Amino acid sequence: MSDEAPLILLQEASLQAHAVIRDEIAGLFERYGETTPDVTPTLKRLFWYLSERNQAVSFLVSWGYSWDAEIILRSFYETAAKILFICFAEDQDKPELMDEFWNKLGSINDRRRARKAEFSAQVDEANTPSGVIFKASKDERLFDLDAKGNKAERKRLEQKWSFSEIIESLDGRMVGGKPLVGIKSVLHIYGVCSHLAHADSAAMDLMADRATRSEDELGHLQAGHISRILSDQVSLTWFCAEALRGHFKGEFSDTARFYGAFQNTAELGEPLQAAFYESQRAFYEGLYPE
Repeated sequence: MSDEAPLILLQEASLQAHAVIRDEIAGLFERYGETTPDVTPTLKRLFWYLSERNQAVSFLVSWGYSWDAEIILRSFYETAAKILFICFAEDQDKPELMDEFWNKLGSINDRRRARKAEFSAQVDEANTPSGVIFKASKDERLFDLDAKGNKAERKRLEQKWSFSEIIESLDGRMVGGKPLVGIKSVLHIYGVCSHLAHADSAAMDLMADRATRSEDELGHLQAGHISRILSDQVSLTWFCAEALRGHFKGEFSDTARFYGAFQNTAELGEPLQAAFYESQRAFYEGLYPE
């Protein structure tokens, strides 16, 4: 049986799910946003960025650019991790997280950008358009170039906000009276996205593997790949919305519809991924015979 029809159904379901989740997120901000004035503006901007990356991934997938979608998905994962990190933090710790995100990390980034601008400024004359831009990057009136803390403290802060460290910190955290389990599974897929972004040997191996598959196997592989991307998008956006609800200690406007949209996408995606796994059964059973 062709994977085309089930894949179309999955794509339609994922778009519907995103619409439902988007509306619930907007509703949460509208009803409860003023309850956390020190955190809400940051979360709004992060959710906006998450939504933009979501749309880019969906567009690339729909036009057959799954590998490029994976590269954008890396940024999507980064954004989702920061949303979860902030939402699941203890209320008393959130003001400090805001200071780290905007001020301490911000000044570190400004300082690093200014240092890199020095190299470009050596090439471009000061009176050229690009030269003026590089000069402005070093202007303390525009940017905070006084990075707070010593080198060790700056490295500690950057590590704390790195994707892998955030995921490690979230693993096992108590959420709603239960430990958060399974989130470390995203580290593997994030790693694959990173290989593609860095164009390293692992990325070249992925290209070669895809190019040498048989036609029948390739169809299952491509459908399973797209299914996994769409499922990741929906499940992580859904989870971020759930985290936002917890942050606000609020309620969704239509909880049943919210959970149903997620469940429908998951159910439609499972057969496509199962079909690919089944096509690989003989190979892996040959590797690990009983």
